[in-house]
Amino acid sequence: MTPRRFPWLAVLGSLALALVLVVGVTVVLVLDGDESDASKERRSRADELKERLLEDARAELPTTADVENAVPGYDYTTPVTGVGTEADLAVPASYDAEVSDPWRGAVGKIEVYADAALTEPVPVDILPDLTSSASDPHLAITPVAVRSSYITRQDDQAKGTLADLGTYWNLNPHAYVVQYLTPDGAPRPRPLVTEVDFVAETPAPAQITSSVSAEGDALLRWTRVEDATEYFVVLLQRRGDDLNDSVRVVGRTTETTWSSASTTKCLHDCTQNEAMRLTTVDGSTQVSSPQLVAEKVDARLGVVAVVDREASAMAPIDFDGLETLPVRADRKWDDGADIANRGLAALPSRFLFVSIDGSTRATAATVDRSEVRRDGDHWVVPLRGQGTRLVDPVRIPVAAVDDIDAAVATFNERAQRDYPPAGLDEAGIVIRADLPKAPSPELPVPDYPAFGSNELTRFIAGQLIAGSTAIDVSELADEPGLPDVQDALWEAVYQNPYALAYFDEFSFDGSVIHVDAAYSQAELQSRQKKIADAAQQVVRSTISSGMSDADKVAAINRHLVDGADYDHAAFAVIDDIPASFRYAWETDGVLVSGTGVCMSYAYAFQALAEEAGLETVVVTGDLADGGGHAWNKVKLGESWRAVDVTWNDPRGPWNPQSGTRYLMIRDAQFSGSALRTERDSWMSDAYLSKYATR
Repeated sequence: MTPRRFPWLAVLGSLALALVLVVGVTVVLVLDGDESDASKERRSRADELKERLLEDARAELPTTADVENAVPGYDYTTPVTGVGTEADLAVPASYDAEVSDPWRGAVGKIEVYADAALTEPVPVDILPDLTSSASDPHLAITPVAVRSSYITRQDDQAKGTLADLGTYWNLNPHAYVVQYLTPDGAPRPRPLVTEVDFVAETPAPAQITSSVSAEGDALLRWTRVEDATEYFVVLLQRRGDDLNDSVRVVGRTTETTWSSASTTKCLHDCTQNEAMRLTTVDGSTQVSSPQLVAEKVDARLGVVAVVDREASAMAPIDFDGLETLPVRADRKWDDGADIANRGLAALPSRFLFVSIDGSTRATAATVDRSEVRRDGDHWVVPLRGQGTRLVDPVRIPVAAVDDIDAAVATFNERAQRDYPPAGLDEAGIVIRADLPKAPSPELPVPDYPAFGSNELTRFIAGQLIAGSTAIDVSELADEPGLPDVQDALWEAVYQNPYALAYFDEFSFDGSVIHVDAAYSQAELQSRQKKIADAAQQVVRSTISSGMSDADKVAAINRHLVDGADYDHAAFAVIDDIPASFRYAWETDGVLVSGTGVCMSYAYAFQALAEEAGLETVVVTGDLADGGGHAWNKVKLGESWRAVDVTWNDPRGPWNPQSGTRYLMIRDAQFSGSALRTERDSWMSDAYLSKYATR
């Protein structure tokens, strides 16, 4: 469906007609005077125009399930596609559905969400559909219009412009409508979900990617939209129930890149990424002011293209990996620090900062000798956070430092040595637009485990394991209840240790996933066999009949801790991983060669656990002390428990205390330096909640 801008209003204005337009849908026409043949002809033309308008401004949703229990607890209809971004969604209904809070819809009757997990609400209004007849009543789900100001500052002068972003359908082009009642108002046995895809006349930017710069700024890149005059970088931030300021334009550019460096503010101290905060009050402020209550901000980020003042649908950007973006320094370290006597030796090797998700995190501290200056009887030492723009100036008595050059060098060596290992490079999964589109038939899946929480992911996983370079998903991509292709692809990469796809690159043309494989077919098959042989040998030697699932987990953990070492040389090149170090992120690094980083530990644990008959998943996230990380969860009875083999490895002989510290624990038991947050890329969104430890 193609939205229209009502060009017929000018025609109707010349017909001496009175017109009432209700929410862009309902039209009532009243004719004055006698009706001649000419006026009848004009009325016919007007009716045709009205009918065309209603076709484009209204889409009816199905009320019967196509797939029952597609996602546990929910039925799904056939998706509705090609709906205009200004259109109403019509639902057959003989009941009322009053909306007191646009964010929540008609609670328990009709609700609208932006995500498959049904956790991110979309604000709507729900009204009686006045175009429907009394014998066939409908409700109209109406989108809310979006206008947002954009403020720029130059030479201490602020200038504001208004950005027309269309409606909330533009900002949420893939929505999920949940019907809890049948058309006659009776409760359904399970809620009915309809996925709706919206389109705008202006094409959305494609192949949008996000990354974090060496200075801790968000970097966005996207492909150019033909004839686009500008692009808006848009941040949706739901703060409570208020629609005001819920949409912010944080960037406006004619280029196809944007950096949050443009939001950096420096007065006495510098802050960065302030506009992208995901909580109203950060944890550090709460500690000092416990009367303040933190409220998580439901946030989404994306880019909107503008052609002839018409906004496109928003191309979304995943916040995965961006939650750790720094905002401000958090100077807690100086309580009791004996700077007056110990000088730089009293400075911490960790630089504490508050990130956009409100957490206090740490990174390696560093001092640039060229920035150190003397101010009377004190050295002014700018303590910087590695990977941020943040700086914390520290005044140190000159008398406490014998040799400032040697003191700075010693401090930097200590800080670098103490920086914690992590080793997860999310950018290893790349989706590009320029890969060759060579055809490839569907390949038979080798006899290795292929994991997927749903049919689409299992199919992709099987083809990755088989070494396919073109995976045709056209028969599954639009099936009700299945995740979108990118969501399923990421899950397939992370949850399949035999796929060896972490360094593959992908493009998607709408029906086929094209794969630029990191390894040749021969190398893939050779390494898969070595992994399978190693997994079988380890399980035969460590797992015995009569063992409980918990005993099996403990045995696999000890084997990996005893037999593997963390690959610090590989971790040192994480910013630009050469082919010779890729093994450290793949299953065979730890399992076959006995060395790797966290991703390899997690893959190896998963391969061994599956061989031993355990149900397990790889989890990815971010450490509070900085860096991406990977670990596992395993199912014991009816509960899931976390296992972090990497952090159980004591860097030496087996130690029962350190070797079991993070073994079969709840999520909340990761504390102190092990505190972490989970990303959502390791599992399809609709299934993430299934793996929470309880």
